[in-house]
Amino acid sequence: MQTIFLTSYIAGTGQKFADFMQNNKINSKRVLFIPTAGNVEGYTKYIDEGKSVLTQLGLKLDLLDIATADIHQCHTAFSAAEIICITGGNTFYLLQELKRKNLDRLLAQRIAEGCVYIGESAGAIILAADIEYNKIMDDSSLAPELNNYTGLNCIDFYPLPHYIDEPFVQSARQTYAEYSKRLNLVTFNNSQAIIVINHNYVVV
Repeated sequence: MQTIFLTSYIAGTGQKFADFMQNNKINSKRVLFIPTAGNVEGYTKYIDEGKSVLTQLGLKLDLLDIATADIHQCHTAFSAAEIICITGGNTFYLLQELKRKNLDRLLAQRIAEGCVYIGESAGAIILAADIEYNKIMDDSSLAPELNNYTGLNCIDFYPLPHYIDEPFVQSARQTYAEYSKRLNLVTFNNSQAIIVINHNYVVV
């Protein structure tokens, strides 16, 4: 069973996430919180804002940077988690680090098993079958060890976050113009979320 909450900006969708938790009777309070995608970003205030929103909702965050943690620690944490949250940042770097620690397949498996997943921006995009379409918005050169763009393939659409919000107005529009005829792009802005329950999705 899939229980997925995708957002462009956790801090902009706090109430929607609270409703998502209530509507799906999610009682777990511990969240494995992974800010790794922000490691190569100059601006990361959104990560702290996301932490603040989640803690205000009564959740306890266990922080894990998969880039610096060893494989055993990562696999143990992913296997035990009831809720996994991956924040925004560089999508290509994030996928590189997931693959480097052999976490991409494990994460897809955990989501399929019913682990609640919160994906913010890059954390949403990695669930698609392929992340190449995000090259306009993110710099793929920040992931020099990533040799393919195959995503987790947990969803049958391609999330396009920050549509159309600053500072991504131009890149979001350009991505949509270039890929919308080839891919099932689902756009959402910084105050919207995509909820996926067992492969059925709705934008709220």
